[in-house]
Amino acid sequence: MAAFVVDEIFINISRFFFVENIERIRNYCFYKNKKDVLAMMLQEKATFGPVSNWTSETLDQVDRFIFFLPTTAMKQINKSLMTVERMERLFQSQRQWEKSAFGTICQQNRDMAEVDGMFANQQFMLQYFLGVLGIGVLPKLALVPSCSNVRAMLPSAWAVDSLTSMAADHFSNCLEAIGQDPNFQPGELTLLLGKVKQIYGPASALTPKVIQQLGRIATQFTSDELQKLKLNDLAAVTALGRIKTWTSRQLSVLYAAVLNSTKLTGSDLDASTLVALGYGICGIKASEIPAMNPVEFSKSVRWVGLLRLDCTEEQLGALAKLLTHSLAFGPVSSWGSEVFIEIGGIAAGLEDIVLSSLAKEQIEGLTPLAISMIPPQKFSVVFSQDQMRMFSYEQGAALTSSQLKSLNSLQQTALSMVLTSWEDKPADFRGRSAGIPLHPIPFEVLSSLLLVSLFTH
Repeated sequence: MAAFVVDEIFINISRFFFVENIERIRNYCFYKNKKDVLAMMLQEKATFGPVSNWTSETLDQVDRFIFFLPTTAMKQINKSLMTVERMERLFQSQRQWEKSAFGTICQQNRDMAEVDGMFANQQFMLQYFLGVLGIGVLPKLALVPSCSNVRAMLPSAWAVDSLTSMAADHFSNCLEAIGQDPNFQPGELTLLLGKVKQIYGPASALTPKVIQQLGRIATQFTSDELQKLKLNDLAAVTALGRIKTWTSRQLSVLYAAVLNSTKLTGSDLDASTLVALGYGICGIKASEIPAMNPVEFSKSVRWVGLLRLDCTEEQLGALAKLLTHSLAFGPVSSWGSEVFIEIGGIAAGLEDIVLSSLAKEQIEGLTPLAISMIPPQKFSVVFSQDQMRMFSYEQGAALTSSQLKSLNSLQQTALSMVLTSWEDKPADFRGRSAGIPLHPIPFEVLSSLLLVSLFTH
């Protein structure tokens, strides 16, 4: 929890203790401000000194923290130390931390500016020390990596010209790794798709195995190309269904392509196909959803409900209504918490009058995902302060900034009571609060308060 105390306290950590325990500290969850503080501390005389004096041993100790340094400091590292092997180890260390139990949770709470900042530092380091970046206005020739180089580091950290210049066999072997990388920009994905077509031919000629490996590259297909994809293979459909960044138009075309390839209608789709569709569920028109098989959809909802679907309110409402069919879960009034847990985010599509009449047991079953997917205006109307007081901490913390802005003062008070329940202070719902903040306390402040609580009891 040291990473969440205010900067003024964190910066006073003993430098001797910091250096002696840096291997353990590297596992902590640091956000933007703390990363800047850490970068400064790393360069102090009492820790490792100026970056220009760092040795191979220093880099081993600093490890993934090197990505916290500003680019001006990175440039001062001795170039002879930054070999391809060294950089591969650094990238792998960062990746291993991100995939760890603690790192995974930490990653979920980063905003996009921080994600972009980390990627920019990683990309700069790779391209600067491998000589890919030009000097002044003179561009450098593309450095062509091997597939092992691309896998060991971050595909998108390489210049896209470097990737499209790879030998066909190396590119093919790394296609899945490249396609799964979340950092490529649309223009870069278009160039990568061009490389795919160069190797495998047009969209209509792509095999299910190749389609499975495309990842986000597939989002650059035109509507005409999407229609020509052979999608009668469930594994290929699953691969495309995992992609979150389709446009609403692409989702409609993708769904139509699946029906065309399988020669099925919407009412024919079984649970396996619906699960494979994934985000492609939002390609089904709201008017067509009632014709779907309620039994098969209720079987698939345990997985579909885990997705943050980018459906319209009408589509999500139609999906939720399908679950109230007598052959599915029946009327909402008969649902217990276990049903709400099972349907996950689909619960966000329930009608206003249904959500506003939920009992305590039913509210307990609403997943944080479902809470966060309810449109702000709808959220502020359907949940009274009494219902919000029934929220768990996880449910209360799931509210988006837009939802928070839509709440009235009584709802804000109820939410603050949920988020600071250890204070155990009474609240007057007639409009006054007995010292409880009307706005949720920022996470760093909450963590600091918890630290104080721990150390004073």
